[in-house]
Amino acid sequence: MLRLTWLLLLTFVFAFVSAAQTADLRLEWDPARNIITGSVDLRGTANVPDQQFFYVEAAQYDPSMPETDLWTPIVLPPMAAIVDGEIGAWHTAVFPDGLYQVRLHAINSAQENFYYVLAPIAINNDGQTMNSVPVQVIENTAMTETAEDMPAEDESAGAQMIPAPQVENRLPIPVGGHVLHFGDAAKAAMKSAGMTWVKWQIPYFEGTDLTVARDRINWSHEAGFLVLLSVTGEKHALAEGGDAYLDEYAQFLGGVAGLGADAIEVWNEMNIDREWPTGQIDPRRYKVMLEKAYTQIKAANPDTIVITGALAPTGAEGAFGLAAVWNDDRYYWGMANAGVAEFADCIGAHYNEGILPPTSQGGDPRDEYPTRYLPLMLQRVAFPFRNFDIPMCMTEMGYLSPEGYGRLPDAFNWAAYTSVQEQARWLADAIQISANFQRMPVEMIIVWNIDFESYDNDPQAGYAIIRPDGSCPACETIAALQR
Repeated sequence: MLRLTWLLLLTFVFAFVSAAQTADLRLEWDPARNIITGSVDLRGTANVPDQQFFYVEAAQYDPSMPETDLWTPIVLPPMAAIVDGEIGAWHTAVFPDGLYQVRLHAINSAQENFYYVLAPIAINNDGQTMNSVPVQVIENTAMTETAEDMPAEDESAGAQMIPAPQVENRLPIPVGGHVLHFGDAAKAAMKSAGMTWVKWQIPYFEGTDLTVARDRINWSHEAGFLVLLSVTGEKHALAEGGDAYLDEYAQFLGGVAGLGADAIEVWNEMNIDREWPTGQIDPRRYKVMLEKAYTQIKAANPDTIVITGALAPTGAEGAFGLAAVWNDDRYYWGMANAGVAEFADCIGAHYNEGILPPTSQGGDPRDEYPTRYLPLMLQRVAFPFRNFDIPMCMTEMGYLSPEGYGRLPDAFNWAAYTSVQEQARWLADAIQISANFQRMPVEMIIVWNIDFESYDNDPQAGYAIIRPDGSCPACETIAALQR
């Protein structure tokens, strides 16, 4: 897995027994990495005086009652101390989705216990659990420093808003990348490709503060990129909260705009019940959400681009019923008829299931469904909005390749024969085709993705253009399009 490259180490060194004997107990964890899937590598230090052994445990986390006795071991390493080393892997698939705390637990020869605990961490293998709170140290029993001695939390990213950079786009249309970690390798790869945008997806829960959004805006601007934040809420709260929830969500988006977000995508894939409440999928209801969000965003920052949530490309409504899924073309027609164009600057779209060159309009061995082909997918979005003066923003465009990772899960085996070189060439060709599309201007393309690392039941790393060996062939093919 790709290493965390902009790691903020939550590190403490503590006295034990005497000043000459110190207990060093810590896990290295990026506070912003608050949602995890698949297998997660753990690194840190377990080195207390006269240590007999240590292990790592996890337990479900309730912020109102963080104390629990229900800990499950997740790593049983050797008894020897570890200093700044690999501890093991947390295989999250054996845990139900939800919020967790993880504990490094060391025991000395006197059978004294020492704990280092991090929370909240959301396991999200099934796509239902989110977390907007940065991961924090909630317990460290080896610590003897007083609160006054502790280093203050780093608030530098929020001390002031870092203004948007002046960017020069030399590609046929502005291009960006969807990032997970946004480390030095990702920044360098994106700049080498000529990208000028970075996309983050962040969750909204009732009561969420603006810390996560603020940091990502500032990190992006500081690195020289414009920033798109895709903000998704919690579908159960949406189902139960009515207009009050829509108002709270819209107010949150207004706050994000006020922090300097260059673009905001309002929700995500509202046409499927993985993202929207079952039985409530309806573009007219989405229009109510969008209107409230647009009003708040523009009041806070008229320059923030408002993008409609992009739909999941699908033809599955016949198999699962309209309570669970609407075909994207039906939903786009519904959006157009509901008047969403009045409350948006751009119509969001996704394309991520191609296994043929992007010029193709037939010949896919799976079937001839239009979402398989980029030109037909572009037309699918454009036609319902042909009478509206509004462009398209492709907020996910990606090609899946297993090369360097191994066999794909059965649900994604359709991409088994796509090579990395095809991924690279097709992405560049897709950018050019989109730039030349006449029926609806395409004003932005976000490559899905740059640096994701999960490769299990949802093989996100297979879409990543930074490959397991650190190379980025797509960066070269995209860069070749520069004027």
